[in-house]
Amino acid sequence: MNKDLYDKKVKVPDEIREHMRNSFNSVSSESNDEGHKRNKELQDSDEISYQQLKRIKNYFDNFKGDAQEKTYILNGGDYMKNWVDETLRFLRDDIYNVKKNKQEAGLQNQFNAPHQKNDMSSMNRPSKSHNKINNELKEDLKRINDLMKKII
Repeated sequence: MNKDLYDKKVKVPDEIREHMRNSFNSVSSESNDEGHKRNKELQDSDEISYQQLKRIKNYFDNFKGDAQEKTYILNGGDYMKNWVDETLRFLRDDIYNVKKNKQEAGLQNQFNAPHQKNDMSSMNRPSKSHNKINNELKEDLKRINDLMKKII
């Protein structure tokens, strides 16, 4: 389902851009601080990609520090975390609802990717001749039997 969202762009609300400006101004940041570049980009952009939203969500999901840390504030803090979570939920629910409605209308296979059944012959390996293997095996067994007779 998420593959349907790749390369989708979402408008960044003015409140979020203003919040990012305020967050940036509230801490003294250097260009190598985590979140500095992202904050500057979000302040200046009108849109954000689905992939970028996922990266931001990943940051917040894996953040183990204090909410007063510089990197957390530069990434937008709780306000940005909530906005990202809600935006992703909305995008995913939208795709889910469209597919569910199509399925309820009678269209089949909405949650599975469409596929074509391949010709099974293309999946089979070309058969190998077993005669050569059988002949070699027979010769080896004959030699072993001859050796056994000489020993006994």
